[in-house]
Amino acid sequence: MTYPPTYNLSDLGPQAQMMSKNCTNERMAMVLQSVAIGSMIVMAGVAATRLLKEVFGSSRSEHGHGRSR
Repeated sequence: MTYPPTYNLSDLGPQAQMMSKNCTNERMAMVLQSVAIGSMIVMAGVAATRLLKEVFGSSRSEHGHGRSR
């Protein structure tokens, strides 16, 4: 049984950008540039989400408890 190759999302942006520079088809180069920009935006969002969870995350003892009367 063969397995499909796995790629890291963080590698997708630079690879697509490099491929767009070497591409002779103008439309494909534009698509690859869009993929590069989109993947960089997604990776920035993932990094920001992780950072915000670390900085502003609540402790487990507070999580899930309602207010006491």
